[in-house]
Order: sequence, then C-alpha cells, then structure tokens
Amino acid sequence: MSSSRIPTFAILTLSLLLWSADAAVAQEWRGQGRMAGKVTDEGGTPLDGVVITATLPSSENRGPASVKSNAKGEWSLGGIGRGNWALDLSKEGYQTRSISVPVSESARILGMAITLTKIVVVVDPNVVIKEELIKAAGFIQAKQFAEARAVYERLAAEYPTVKQFRPLIARTYHEEGNSAKAIESLRLAVAADPENVEVTLLLGNMLIEAGQADEGRKVLAAIDDAKVTDPAVYLNIGIGMINERKHAEAITWFDKVIARFPADPDAYYYRGISYLSLQKPVEAKADLLKYVSIAPADAPELATAKKILETIK
Repeated sequence: MSSSRIPTFAILTLSLLLWSADAAVAQEWRGQGRMAGKVTDEGGTPLDGVVITATLPSSENRGPASVKSNAKGEWSLGGIGRGNWALDLSKEGYQTRSISVPVSESARILGMAITLTKIVVVVDPNVVIKEELIKAAGFIQAKQFAEARAVYERLAAEYPTVKQFRPLIARTYHEEGNSAKAIESLRLAVAADPENVEVTLLLGNMLIEAGQADEGRKVLAAIDDAKVTDPAVYLNIGIGMINERKHAEAITWFDKVIARFPADPDAYYYRGISYLSLQKPVEAKADLLKYVSIAPADAPELATAKKILETIK
C-alpha cells in the first residue's frame, strides 16, 4: 500500500468538514434579531407593495426572502442575526433607497420610518407637440378637418403660450368652407400675436376672399412693408382692385411691390395697365417697357405688353 494514499474515512471526514464550513457561512445571517418599519411617500402617504430586501454583507450578502409593505406601508423581517444589514427598498415609480441598519439580537429594530421619493418624468413638450401635429396632419390629409381641429384645440388649451395653433384651427374651418369661423380664429391669433406678419397677412387675404375687401386691405396696409417677404401678397390685392376698376387705389399696392421687390416684373405690367386705364400713357409706357425688359421669355403677359406698347405713341 502506498504511503501517499489517503484513507477513505479521511476523505469522508474532510468532505464533512468542508460541508459544515459552507453550511456555517450560509447560516451566519440567521438569528433572533428583528427589524420592522413603515414606508411613506414625501407627503406622508403610506406606500403599499414596496419590496424590502435585506442582505448581510458579512455573510456573502445572504439573507431572508424579500417582503412587501402592506396597505399601511408597514413591513417586518425576523429571524436575522446581528450585524450591519444592507436594506434596499424599491417600488415602481419611486427612487430605490438603500440604507444600512445595525442589528443586535438583544435589541430589535422596530418602527423605522422610511420615505421614498417619487420619480418625476420630465416630458419634452416639443416632442409631444410634434407628435400631435403629425397626427393632425394625417387628419388633414384624410380631409377629417373636425378631427384635426380637435387636436389643435387641445394643444392650444394645454400650451397657451404657443401661438401657432389658432392659425391651424382657422385652416380647418377654411377647408370646411366656414369663412366666418376661420376669420374669427384668425382675429384671435392676431390679437394674441400681433407681431406675426404671416398670420396678419392670412387674415387680410381671408377677409378679402370673404368679400370684406375694405377691412382686409386695411389689415394688410397696416403691416410693415419691410416684413413682407412675398410680392404676391400686395400684387394680388392690386389685381383685385383692377377687377373692381379701382385703378388709382391699385397703383398704391403695385408701388409697394416695386419699392420692396424692384426685380419683380408683374408689378410693372399691372401698374402699367392701371396707368393706361387712367389715361396716363407716359407712365404706362415706362412701366410696360420695364416689364418687357425684365420679364422671362415665357411670361404669359409678354405678348400682350408688346402689343399695347405698339399702340402707345
């Protein structure tokens, strides 16, 4: 028999010793100690269903099964040994709290008052507004204007400092052929945001379209010319006045276009037509010559302008 061979009883004894050591470590957290407490929110309201997990770091973070607080926010853990216990309290919607609790088997820890802080989710209003506007755009595309309007009205109520919703509400009414309601919404939009040139232009043009031309022109005339970025705004008003045979008034609008957009050819053409109607051939000829010199080759009024020039002496 080899002298290096370990007897079977020795191996068994060693195994028992190792098992006993593991079992001892596993049981280190057990004892006669007890801890209990109450969990509330920041306002003092008891919290039901808070998960309380206690582990003993000196016992390889072992410990009893987790417990939950009841409807009164109360909880308790018993059968634990002495030591500094790590206590974790967690509940959905609240910040998890971790504390260290010293436990002595001779003195039980009872009545701990613990507060959990609610998690505040900050929602970016821009993200919400964007999502709602996309939804409303889908309604507009489907010609569901009342549904789109409901979205805009809800946004206007929830975000009163955002001024863009009133014009959108007006658009839904306009698409339904309800000019009165559209104009009413635009009046509110202009009152809330008087510096918004686009909304004021829209109100003026809609008033003209609805047959309230005089008021519409007054609204447009009050706009700072320097803030107008599209010559068609004033050009269309002037053309409308030509149709009403108000050539002298039409000229004032074409003057605005030429002063603000001197490279726009149409204003010269229509101002020339107005001068011609007012028996002012010199002024008409000058404007029509200017139009012919700068108009694109495919301009629809180019041939007409050349024919008129042939008749002016």
